[in-house]
Amino acid sequence: MKKLIIAVVTLCSLNLGLKAQQEGKSIIFFKGTLSETLSAAQKANKLVFIDCYTSWCAPCKMMDKYLFTNDTVAQYFNKNFINYKLDMEKGEGPEVGKKYTVFSYPTYLFLDGTGKLVHRSAGRKPAAEFIAVAKQASNPAETSLAMVNRYAAGERSPDFLLKYVVSLNGTNSNKAKRIFQENLTTVSDEVLKTDLGWEIIKMYPLSEEDRLYKFLTANEAHFISKYGKSEVKKIQRAIEVKVLYATLHKMESEKFFRLLATYRQNTDAEAVATAAKMELIYYLNAKDYPTFIKLAKQYSQSSLKTEDATLNFLARRCADSTEDKAALQQALAMAKQAVAINDKDYANQSSYAQVCYKMGLKDEALNAAQIAYQIIKDENPKAAKKTEELIAKIKVM
Repeated sequence: MKKLIIAVVTLCSLNLGLKAQQEGKSIIFFKGTLSETLSAAQKANKLVFIDCYTSWCAPCKMMDKYLFTNDTVAQYFNKNFINYKLDMEKGEGPEVGKKYTVFSYPTYLFLDGTGKLVHRSAGRKPAAEFIAVAKQASNPAETSLAMVNRYAAGERSPDFLLKYVVSLNGTNSNKAKRIFQENLTTVSDEVLKTDLGWEIIKMYPLSEEDRLYKFLTANEAHFISKYGKSEVKKIQRAIEVKVLYATLHKMESEKFFRLLATYRQNTDAEAVATAAKMELIYYLNAKDYPTFIKLAKQYSQSSLKTEDATLNFLARRCADSTEDKAALQQALAMAKQAVAINDKDYANQSSYAQVCYKMGLKDEALNAAQIAYQIIKDENPKAAKKTEELIAKIKVM
C-alpha cells in the first residue's frame, strides 16, 4: 500500500510538472464562448486577455508564432489571466469588435469578469513590451480606462501626460499625437531625460525643427550613455530619411541631392541601400529614364544586390509609372532578380507577375501569378482574391 501511495504521488507530481512545463511553452487559450470565458475569470478572480485577430493579419500570425510561444510571455499570461482568442470576422468576433471598437489587428483587450473593458493595446510587440502591457492592465491606476478617466478629470501633470500618450499611441495614435502636441510646452527638459521622455522622443521627433529632435541632438551624449549609440543614431537616421523623402516628394532637386550627399556619409549597408532607392525614385519621378536605367543596373549589382524587397518595389513602381520600353526592360530585370533572391515571397512573385503582364509576357506573368497565389492563398484572403483577378486578366491576354 505504501509503495502504491508513493507511486500515485510520484505520478501526480510528474503530471503537474508536465502541465507546468507545457504552460510555460505557450499561452493557453480558453476553449468556449466569451460568456463562458468571463465566468471562468470571475471564478478565478482574474482579468480576461483577448487576442483579437483575423486570418489574413500578418502581425497577428507573427505574434501567435513567436510571442505567444515565448516561455516568459506564456508563463506570465497563463499565471495572471484567463486567455481567449477571437477571430474578428467569425462567430462572436464582429459583435465583440463593434462593442469594444476594434478596428485594427491585432488588438488586445483586457476585460474584467463582467465584460467591462479595463485596458487595451494593439500591434505587434516584442516580449518585454508585451509583458509591460499586461502589467499595466493589472495595475488599476495605470490601465487605459483609468488614464482616460484621469485625463477627463483634468489631470495634466507632465509625468501623467507622457504615460497617457504612450498608452494611447498603440490604439489611437492620432489622439495621442494631438494630446502630446497640445501639452508639449508643459514637459520640462528634466522629464524628457527620463525613460518616459525617451519613449516619447522615439515616438515623436517629427522633423529637424521639432523640439524633441533638437533636444535629442543637444543632449546626444546623455542619451547615448543611457540607451546606446545605435539607438540614438537610429532615431537621427529616421529623421534624415523623413526629410529626404519630403524633398523627394516635392522634387526639390537641389535640396534633395544636397541632403542625399550628407546622408551618404553613413556607410552602413542599410543607409547605402536607402540612398540608392531614393535616388532611383527621383529619376523615375523626373522621367529621366536613361539615368534611371544606368543607375539601376549599377545598384542592382552593388548596394541593392541582395535587397529583394527594394528591387521588387522599384520594379513595380516603374511598371506603374511609365510605358518606356527600355525602363520596363530594366523593371523586368529587377523583378527577376528579386525572385531569384527569394522565390517564396509573395510580393516578389506578385511584382514579377505585374511587370510581365504590363509587358505582354503572358506565360511568365501567368506562372509568377500562380506561384504568388499558392504562397498567399491560406495567409491573406484579400490578397489571394486580387491575385486570382490578375490570373483571370492574364489568361485572356
